[in-house]
Amino acid sequence: MFISKIFLVLFALLFSSALAAPLLVGSALRSPARIERSLDDPQLSTRGFAHIVQAARIAGQIKRKVRPTPGKAVFWTGRIPHPNKSHDPVSVQGSTEKWAKAKGKEVLEPTLKMHGIHIPSQDHNPYAPKLWNIASQVYAQRASGHVHAIVGTELRDGNTYQKIEKPELMNNNKVTKITEHNAATGGTTVVK
Repeated sequence: MFISKIFLVLFALLFSSALAAPLLVGSALRSPARIERSLDDPQLSTRGFAHIVQAARIAGQIKRKVRPTPGKAVFWTGRIPHPNKSHDPVSVQGSTEKWAKAKGKEVLEPTLKMHGIHIPSQDHNPYAPKLWNIASQVYAQRASGHVHAIVGTELRDGNTYQKIEKPELMNNNKVTKITEHNAATGGTTVVK
């Protein structure tokens, strides 16, 4: 029987949560034990289990539904200086989505929305970053043909594109070409 990697990861998370819970043994059964952890800890609360269940459901939706159209996948990372120099830099996400729409291409976030997949914020589910990593990995693994990436001038250490997506794209034999676009200058570099 085939067991998916996501199922194994989520099972491991659930199992580790169970192991992390304090056990009452010996004299602790007779007298109240002081628990050092807060019930706000997602591993100990009933919400923690609900978060795991929600994450498993969303991960399953991602695996079933996310399939970029061949030759249309676009990735993005980073920020660029705001046109008004006195403001903070801006993410390239919005300009990437506009560029992709104008060129008939697809970006992960609108693709998820189109399929009715909603990844909650980390405030609402502590597994949200893992879900975004799963979505990014699946999107890159299933990309094919000529792929584009819009890259800002300010990149966060360990950003998703460089850590997950680009390595997956480089190892993906179905991806024939990767063009990175400098979001600030408009220059392009073919990296595969």
